[in-house]
Amino acid sequence: MGYRELAGVDYLSALGEENRRFIVVAQDAGYSTRVPTCPEWNIGDLVFHLGRVQRWFLGMLSTNGADPKSLPKTVRPSDDGDLAAWFTSGAVEIESYLHSLSDDQPAWTFTGGDVGKWPKRRQAQEVLVHRFDAELAGGKVSLANIELCADGIDELLTVFLPRLGDKAVLSQSVHLHCTDTDGEWMLTPSTTGIEVSREHGKSAVALRASAQALLQVVWRRQSVDSALAGGAEVFGDRAALDAFLEITRF
Repeated sequence: MGYRELAGVDYLSALGEENRRFIVVAQDAGYSTRVPTCPEWNIGDLVFHLGRVQRWFLGMLSTNGADPKSLPKTVRPSDDGDLAAWFTSGAVEIESYLHSLSDDQPAWTFTGGDVGKWPKRRQAQEVLVHRFDAELAGGKVSLANIELCADGIDELLTVFLPRLGDKAVLSQSVHLHCTDTDGEWMLTPSTTGIEVSREHGKSAVALRASAQALLQVVWRRQSVDSALAGGAEVFGDRAALDAFLEITRF
């Protein structure tokens, strides 16, 4: 299966698994441990952030985004010892809601509305990246589903990057290529921002790496140098790649 064949059921399975892995990793790392990829946070802050995001997203979905200001304020447990139970209860609620949502059912999104598959994808990708954060704090990153990682790259490039519009200025073309699954993207400068196409092509610079390494690089959870040490390859103008990655500071 390629990443473009993922369906809502695949995202829901990933969401449940990644939620469970995240909170176990967080507890093992310790709530006071600093998170190197989110330097202002410790693990406790990371758990609260993800739990708050899931509760907010559930509120927006269940009200179709009618009145965001009316959603109840999320309060952090006064004792960090209660964070795991608090996080898990919220995870169960959004997982249950998303299970009740069909893939083609109209649904609220922060891009202006889409269908049920969209929030399933977004929530699975959200917790995956933050699981990486927790593991980096603990000192060891474990493997993730290859197709989910490739899909995460595609989401960043086709959902988040277009939101920058003409603020995303790219001077030279960039090619990203997964080496362990289907996944290639050409990024080229345009007058309205960055044009993204899912194809092979000639570019000023190309980064070839595993889907997981590419996902971590574009979400700034791993440096290019670290990816290179792990087997990734850069062909062409490294400065052009670094310039693109400066844009992906979401």
